[in-house]
Amino acid sequence: VLRHNEGEDAIPDRFIVLGESYRTTREAVTNAVLSSSTRPLEEVVTNTDRSLKHVAPVGLLLSLYREVTMCQAESSQFQPTGAEYLAKLRDFVGRRGLLRPDASRLALQLLGNEQGAALAHVKVSPGQSGMVRSLAALVVHFACVLSQCAPPTSGHPLEVFAALAFKPDTMRKALLPTMPEDDLPAIRNALPESNTHWYECPNGHRYYVANCGSPMQEYQCNVCRVRIGGTSGTLDTANRVASAADQSESGHILGAAHLRSASAVPERDLNPASCALMRILLHMSLVWAASSSDQGKLAALASIIHPALPVGANIGQFFWAHLEYDIQVFGRAVGKGFDDILLSIHCLLGGMTNANVNPSAGLDLRLSSRESRRQWEGGIQRQYFTDFFQSIDGTVNAARQALHNDDRLKKDKLMRAVFEADARPASEGGRHLDPYLWCYRERASVGDLTHRLAPQKEKYRVLFEFLHDEHKLRALQYLPDIVQLQQRLVARFSRRIDRRTAEAYTVKRLLSEFSDLDERAVGAMVTAYNSAWSLVRESLYQHGRLKPPDDCYYGSVSLESPLSCLLPTAEGYGCNPSALVEYLVSAHNGFLEKYYRGIRNVSTSDIHSVLLSDATHAQLISYDGSRHLLPLVLSHCHYTVEPGQGMLVQYDLAALEKHLEQRFIIGRPMVDMAEIRLVFSEDVHNTSQMVALRRRIPQAELPKASQHDILSELRDLPQVCSVISDLEITIGHLIATGGRPDMMLAEYMDNVLKMKSDAKLISQKLSHCCRLENILSVWCLLMVERSKRLAMLREDAFDDVAETFKEELQPGDREDLESWLAALSQHRDTFVAALLEFIVGELNQRNAKRNHAWPDWQLMEAMDSCGIGGKYPKEMPDALQCRHAVAVWMIAARC
Repeated sequence: VLRHNEGEDAIPDRFIVLGESYRTTREAVTNAVLSSSTRPLEEVVTNTDRSLKHVAPVGLLLSLYREVTMCQAESSQFQPTGAEYLAKLRDFVGRRGLLRPDASRLALQLLGNEQGAALAHVKVSPGQSGMVRSLAALVVHFACVLSQCAPPTSGHPLEVFAALAFKPDTMRKALLPTMPEDDLPAIRNALPESNTHWYECPNGHRYYVANCGSPMQEYQCNVCRVRIGGTSGTLDTANRVASAADQSESGHILGAAHLRSASAVPERDLNPASCALMRILLHMSLVWAASSSDQGKLAALASIIHPALPVGANIGQFFWAHLEYDIQVFGRAVGKGFDDILLSIHCLLGGMTNANVNPSAGLDLRLSSRESRRQWEGGIQRQYFTDFFQSIDGTVNAARQALHNDDRLKKDKLMRAVFEADARPASEGGRHLDPYLWCYRERASVGDLTHRLAPQKEKYRVLFEFLHDEHKLRALQYLPDIVQLQQRLVARFSRRIDRRTAEAYTVKRLLSEFSDLDERAVGAMVTAYNSAWSLVRESLYQHGRLKPPDDCYYGSVSLESPLSCLLPTAEGYGCNPSALVEYLVSAHNGFLEKYYRGIRNVSTSDIHSVLLSDATHAQLISYDGSRHLLPLVLSHCHYTVEPGQGMLVQYDLAALEKHLEQRFIIGRPMVDMAEIRLVFSEDVHNTSQMVALRRRIPQAELPKASQHDILSELRDLPQVCSVISDLEITIGHLIATGGRPDMMLAEYMDNVLKMKSDAKLISQKLSHCCRLENILSVWCLLMVERSKRLAMLREDAFDDVAETFKEELQPGDREDLESWLAALSQHRDTFVAALLEFIVGELNQRNAKRNHAWPDWQLMEAMDSCGIGGKYPKEMPDALQCRHAVAVWMIAARC
């Protein structure tokens, strides 16, 4: 709809909100263009009120942009301004002392429409959409303010944005505003210093050990799954004491715009609306810098983006996408539409131009530390944002009135209708039929309530904390469905599917395998997963305890997505659903802890808890924003509507806080986090799985006579492999649920797993003599037998083991091994089984990141580190290293 109407640009002149000074300057520029003389400008400059030291220069820049730059870009409606007169204008802005050096250079750019050399959106050109041109005008407005009001080394608070816009190379190491920071210092302060010791895994992920601070157990890192902790008070050799240094990243670390949360999120002392507004200012600065053709500026900008953009990517487009996203997020945060958001920000920039600001004495405006960034953000919020948010409705209404009164609007019927500038005809049917009464008005919203509440946050702490975390809490409504989906997938696929199959298996195929009723139910669960992921993905990547690696990110799940993106695992795409559940549980428990301990002074130990698998909507802070929270807000607000005056809203905050507590918080239990993990079929061989089984059910060796009878009944290799596969499925369930050690294996498979043991176990001896406490012994027995039979067939029994562990022994080392094996006597079979467990569990290709340094380890030392070494009558020769593992096993097993 925004197009030329009767020779005028249908996009309203939003700069008019700057007041009469701008209006006068704009008309002077118009008269100067029409008369091809700078005399009208000379008169305006001479008569300008000197008390408005920045308003007049900024007004001049914006008038040149509006009346000269935009007119020159039109292909048909306007004739280009003559080159001779442009030369006069350039001479005028260059010789007058009105503009600072940066502002003078900017004026010359605007006169030639050269401000968007590297970004077409900023350069005015025919055919641009109304939204693009409106945003470009906003960016130009901010650049004009920065160039005139915040010169280098002036100490002006806006110098941070000015440096990013004009000299980004000086901000390469800056901790940019609104960016997330390292949470460890805050966590350290919250935990008792005396009994908390911090360590790092080999890949730098941190964890802590409480009490004495000495690790007594081994676990897996929550992020990369390598071994952490230690035994007997000794830290694992690959781990190290964590550095106390702050690890907050410098630069722009939000990633791509489409990966960010759809709602405003708080950072440090900034509430969601303030954070969203500050990001608009940040990205406008970066867009302006990225529109330059200066390769030095572009290189500096590229260096502050983390993760780095692909080679050849357009830096300007990257920041422009963020700016568009910021406008949407801010609109949702304050409950206003696109036009009102633009008007309000123009008003904010006008306030920045006219504000009397003292230099920031002693403040590091290069933001080289987290504290300097926090202080600077707080100063900007106090100086500019607090009053802005308190009067935003009145500001927008006044801006609309300024547009109504603009003479330029009289020539555009569309704009006059939109802004209700014409006189209102009397309604014959009564006031309730007056069409102007029923014109669109912005609605009261949760975002509007949030920024109105900020000045009274100490009085209404429960309401403030709830709204502060609302961007996370709203996703809790999907948690029960996500947990149910993961439980169904684990029950269906755990230990039954390998990684390759999971990658090729689509969600569409999964749904087709269910009945119609189940298909709809599972489809709804997938939809719930997508909804929760879109709400919290930005916060999860920035603040989540479990952070999926960048190369494992997967967006919304579609029918053609691989099944692996839904399977809760510790690696690959499965990191996403695992991290999502952990983040949602932490959001629920974190808020309740703030509520009970921080506000009501009640110990959380006195609050009952519920298992994650049993948690229902009624036990969570679960609500739908539009069906539950917004009606609650609206029921406690009072508003009046005046034609042309907007909507005036008042909230009954005390009653709203009370009802919100009763409906969403009181009586909610804490949730005990129990990880839901799918184990791929090939991971059953992993040593950690066997260690977990031993912890669940103490294991005992099956008598030798029984082992011999079982092997005699399994006549060929396919039978051995089939029994191994079924044993691995059973082991997986035992690790997850446990069982009685003395329970017969066949009974467990028949009654618990509903597997027909007669068909699965094949061997009658195995069915009659094996108990759950013997299952690992039987598995090792059959794995050894499988490897022996493959070796006899001249096939590679260890095709999944890295070649670095298959090095042959030197003659002398072989003799030492034979001598050592002879000394083992009856312990030889035990060693063969333990070594096989070590090879298939630790030396496979999947553990390449963890075992890459193992080839030079002494073999028995490496087995001991995994808890499967054992004690033997004689020490293994030191020359036998992990690189010889397969060769040692082949000799020991007499293959």
